[in-house]
Parts: sequence; structure tokens; C-alpha cells
Amino acid sequence: MKVTCAHSFVLLSIFFLLSIPVASTTVDYDNSCLTDDNGSDSIDSSNATVQAFWAGADIGTVLRAEAIPGRIFYDFDGATVKDPIRTLRDAGINGFRVEAQAGQCLGPTNFSTSGNILGEELLFELDWGCIDIQVETARQAVAEGMHFQLTINQGLTIPTAWEKYSYAEMLAAVQNETKRQLQPFLDAKLVPDIILLENEGTDGFLMTENSTGHVRGTNDGKASPATVDLELCGHIPTGNMAAYPQLAGYYKGEIEACNAAIRGAGLSPAAVRYGLHSHGQYVQWKESLVHGPRPANQTALTTPSGTHCNFTGVIPAAILAQNASELLTVMGFSAYPDPMTPTDPTSPASIAATLTRLNTTLAQLQGYARAYAADGAQHVLRSLGVEYATTYTAAQTALQQVHTEAMWALVKGYESCLGMLWYEPWYCYGDWEGGNAALCQRVGGDGTTGEAPTDTLRTWGRAAVG
Repeated sequence: MKVTCAHSFVLLSIFFLLSIPVASTTVDYDNSCLTDDNGSDSIDSSNATVQAFWAGADIGTVLRAEAIPGRIFYDFDGATVKDPIRTLRDAGINGFRVEAQAGQCLGPTNFSTSGNILGEELLFELDWGCIDIQVETARQAVAEGMHFQLTINQGLTIPTAWEKYSYAEMLAAVQNETKRQLQPFLDAKLVPDIILLENEGTDGFLMTENSTGHVRGTNDGKASPATVDLELCGHIPTGNMAAYPQLAGYYKGEIEACNAAIRGAGLSPAAVRYGLHSHGQYVQWKESLVHGPRPANQTALTTPSGTHCNFTGVIPAAILAQNASELLTVMGFSAYPDPMTPTDPTSPASIAATLTRLNTTLAQLQGYARAYAADGAQHVLRSLGVEYATTYTAAQTALQQVHTEAMWALVKGYESCLGMLWYEPWYCYGDWEGGNAALCQRVGGDGTTGEAPTDTLRTWGRAAVG
């Protein structure tokens, strides 16, 4: 019998259970899982190409950690000093993610060396620096041959100065902020392979008034029903998902701004893919509202009170005429197991239980990808796990490797998935999940100076080539 990708996780669990000692288990992956139904890993789109399978990492905090006085990064032996990004590359990591934020300073960054730096690091409260730190991180990682994913964030809060804007004025402000965040990367000749709009921006962005706390487009008691209707219809702009034509317009405007900035820098946007990032493990993915052949919900809306919105003259015609579903082709999602440590780390069934939520998300996104391809749209949807981690102590590394291999076997059974990124694998000195959700361990007599990777980092990286 031919073994297909769909069988991989079931067989893996049986394989673990019947014959293989946990500490020595390895998995050989079938790369045919990465192609589409025609056996081709290509995309028919005017502005996009499909990248290789990603076994990646979020690395936006690495340079900040390197700047902590006395902090030393080691190779796997815990003795050889080595650049942390090169260690990732040598372990097989082939992609990375950094983020920019609305209002974030451009630089130059000068990190403080005074105060309770280690305490701030423990609580994830460090000064992470300006965009120049993310640019330098990206420069180093791209130089190591890694694929580049950038997240651009507008944030939930509407700045007070923007609260009187019309929709067209708000759109222009969104585009200007998008360019501001992207331009430093372009100045360094760095063009992202994938640009995602918002970090876990499931419900939209730019929808909460800074001055009042009112969430535009919702009956939260801070605005009259008549005002909420004006918000939903765009006469008072909001990026609330409930006002989808407006939010889709922002997305289209951001993509337009990115492409213009890239061309303006003398570079090409032809290979750049765009998408969104949802907190997929807690809410139903809302890409169904985005994708499909020119869905009506990009141009029409009826409010809960029965008002029919006419967006002609509200949303600029050139934006309204575009189809977001042809532009947004990457479905980013967060993918933490539930729970992050299996109830019994030695049990295949217990490991499988932690991946139920991930399996549900991947199946849902693959359903979208296949459905919209069948509709004849000239694009291919692909999913990308933007954040993932499990929780094990350094002494449990062998068990964590088994869990990681099981996850990759599951992921590679979905041909629509581009891969996964581990959330901050070098963040050893945080208290999140007891400090055990990274892929490193603390090294040094005082427990505050050194970091070395665990063997799970190699297991993670092998997925890019195996």
C-alpha cells in the first residue's frame, strides 16, 4: 500500500508506541507532502512565488539579549562561543520573523546598561529598541541564507490625532505608517519574502478610540446606535472586522503602499507574498471573509440595525475595485499546543492530544486553500505557523524531540502549509512557561550569563531538509 501524507501522523504514533525507544526516535519525511495536488510547488499569481518549506524562528529579541552585559551565546557544546543567528542557520533553521510597530522609533538604538535588566528580561519588559534593531537582525539572518518574514503592525488604538479623519484620510495615514515601518528594511536592500499585516490581528486594527476607549463598530455603550451605524458604514472609519469592507480596504492600501515603497527603492515586489496573522488557536479563522473570487463582503455591508451601507464615495474607488483575496495569499496563525507539555510526555496518545488544536486549524486552512483554488481564483492560499513552542526542561530534551517530530509529521501532511516558526528559541531568561518554552538552556555558574541551544533546535531545523 502506498503511504500518503494523510497517514503520516497515525503511523508515527503507532511507530512510537510499538517499537522505538523515545530517546532514539527519528522520522524521515516525505517531501511530496509539500506539493499541490498536481505535484507542483508553484503559484499562479502576478506578484508572488512560493518559498521553500519553512523551519523557522521568531528572532526579534536576539540582538537585545546580545547587548546585555556579560551575556554570551554558545554552540551546542556549551563551551564554544558562537553567533546565535549562525547557530540557528547551522542547525537547519531556514526562515525568520521580525516585527515593526506603529510609532516605533527608527533609531539609532542605544540600549541602557543600567537598572534591573535581568529582571526586565525575565518579565519580557526590556526596551526592545527601534526598528534599526530589527533591520540589523534581518540583515544578519538574510546573510546566513534565511527566508525573511516581516510583520507590520498598525495596532488596535486609533491615535487621538486621527480620530477626526475621514476614511480616505485614515487610509492615507495607514499607508504612510506602513511605508515608515518598511522603508528602513528597503534602505538596507532587504525585501521580505512574506509580509504579514498585524500580529494576531484577528478582529482587525485601528478600531479603539484613544480618547474615549470606544471600540468603533460595536455597541459597547460608549456611542449611540446611530453613531455605530455611521462607523460600520465608514462615515466614521474603523478597522473593525465587523466593518469588513473598510478593513479590507486598509489591507489593500497597505499592500499597495508596500509595493510602491519597494519599487521606489529600486527593488522588485514580484516575489513578495502578503497575508494576515490570526490567533488561530482560540478563535475561528476569519480568512473565509477574505478569500474567494471577489466576495461581496468587500463592497457591501448591512448593519445589525438593518442599515445598508454604500461605500461608493467613502472608500476610494481605486481601492474598492481591488480584490483583497487576490492579494492576501498567506494565512498566518499562532499554533501553540494545548497543553504545551503533554500530560504524559512518554505517551504518543498524550502527544497527539496536544496537537488536536493545531490539526483542526491546519484542516480548516487547507479547506480554504482547496476551496478557493477550485473556484478558479488566480492565486494559491498557503498557511504558515507564525508562532509555536512546547514546554520542556533541558533534562526532557529527548522527549521534546519526539513531540517536535510528531508535530512536523502532522504539519507535513497538509500540502497547503508553508511551515512553522518557533517563537523566540533563544529567549532562555524569561519566566513564560517557567522559562522552558525556548530551545536553549542557561549556561554559566551564576545562571545569568550564558545560553546554549538544546538538541531540539537541530530536530526543528531538520524539517527544512528532511
